[in-house]
Amino acid sequence: METRNSRTEKVSQKMKPFEQITSKINSELHYKLPRKWKKIGNIGILDLSNIDTKERNNIAKIYADVIGAKTILQKNKISGELRKPEDTEILHGNETVTEISEYGIKYKLDLAEIMWSPGNIGWRSALSGPDKVTDFYTFDRPNTIIDYFAGIGYFSIQMAKGYPEAEIIAIDKNPKSVEYLSLNAKNNSVENMKIINDDCRNIEMKADVIHLGYIGNTIDFLEHSHNCLNENGIVIFHEVFRNNWLGFKSRSDWGAIPEKFSKLMDEKNFTVQKFERVKFYGPSTSHIIAKLKKN
Repeated sequence: METRNSRTEKVSQKMKPFEQITSKINSELHYKLPRKWKKIGNIGILDLSNIDTKERNNIAKIYADVIGAKTILQKNKISGELRKPEDTEILHGNETVTEISEYGIKYKLDLAEIMWSPGNIGWRSALSGPDKVTDFYTFDRPNTIIDYFAGIGYFSIQMAKGYPEAEIIAIDKNPKSVEYLSLNAKNNSVENMKIINDDCRNIEMKADVIHLGYIGNTIDFLEHSHNCLNENGIVIFHEVFRNNWLGFKSRSDWGAIPEKFSKLMDEKNFTVQKFERVKFYGPSTSHIIAKLKKN
């Protein structure tokens, strides 16, 4: 015999997550509730800054129950050269360490100390993901690949798996990132990686491929990369540009290498082999990736 509780549960299962959340919260607060959130591993990140502090914890618990998160964090800014979260506020729960599984790799990290960008999911896959990503990360028998901004192993672990005969040098300036990079390399049975906790500009090792997975002033690292590349070496270049500077007005424009970008890279002694948009980054702004060959 069907009970009232079982009927309520069935109705709840048919409701969308935000509908389930609003059904448990005073209607006078509905207009203040965030309709979007991020779930990274088993931790939710959302913005309750416009909710009275007395209500935040109770509302955060409701979000946690509905989206299946053990912890809810207040959305905050990522800033500084080390790209660290600012002033992490825990709204529900107490654990900020989580684990993400992506394209066969398990990443552990502390979201109170280290950033994670869900929007980059396909682009972290290297040789294990979509064809357009594989095209960027296909290299001709590299002996040495250096990741200048390795973080917790976002890209370097996949490259180590994809090129088991190559030596992967993973460099990061953030000690906390390097702590989790070492743990993630071990947990994913990576044996061809050397990890260095330092500013990449202090490292002058030669490489066939240099990965620049950084956002903000990546172009400032191209001269050092050029000096450290072997003949015909490759740089994988990530950066953010305004769409109008790139000359792109619509989605259909993204099939070509922008003339301004190509000229800029030529001035840095690189030829652009491939160019693609990774994701929308902000108003009229895009995160791009380019495959550059040393001139």
